Amino acid sequence: MLSATLTAAAIIAVGAALSVVMWGVDAGLDLLLGALVVLIPSIWVALSLTARRPGGGSVWMGLARYTAAAVGFAVLFTVRPSSAPEMVLLGSVLALLIPPIVLVRQQRPNK
Repeated sequence: MLSATLTAAAIIAVGAALSVVMWGVDAGLDLLLGALVVLIPSIWVALSLTARRPGGGSVWMGLARYTAAAVGFAVLFTVRPSSAPEMVLLGSVLALLIPPIVLVRQQRPNK
């Protein structure tokens, strides 16, 4: 799970660099910040689950993950009110969708 999340972070960083080229620095930064709001709690959960046995606490970890992301969005739009919501949303959607896709591809047997 951790490697899939880190791979997603690398893919999103490339996407943010392309956004800078196509739409400007602010768009790329907004995409990257939107992704980080989701990826940082995801990395924390992945590290926590690999450090100890997952049990009943994994439900609380998931709740904490989404709560941290919600607080992250609030902080992001408070600190940077000029952020483009569509780029922040794109970054967060990419951060939610890419890790499971990478995980499935990593677990698929090679042909």
